[in-house]
Amino acid sequence: MWNTVDGKLYKEFNFKNFAEAFSFLTRVALIAERVNHHPEIRIDYSKVEIFICTHDEENTITEKDKHLAEKIDQVLKSPVAA
Repeated sequence: MWNTVDGKLYKEFNFKNFAEAFSFLTRVALIAERVNHHPEIRIDYSKVEIFICTHDEENTITEKDKHLAEKIDQVLKSPVAA
């Protein structure tokens, strides 16, 4: 579930190790590029934190942010191609 923190959508993701966390982030980065909407990301070994807001809309949460959050959630549901 995404929460609101400091006017941004926020979610913490936890993985088994750094490789899993980084793999997830790689997939998130490709989506962010495709939709031209780039979240703030923090990684600490196996913990990933993502913050989303629309900077050109005075740092508010918009439908664009909610759409990106949904896309990010789908990354966890879809298998990684081998």
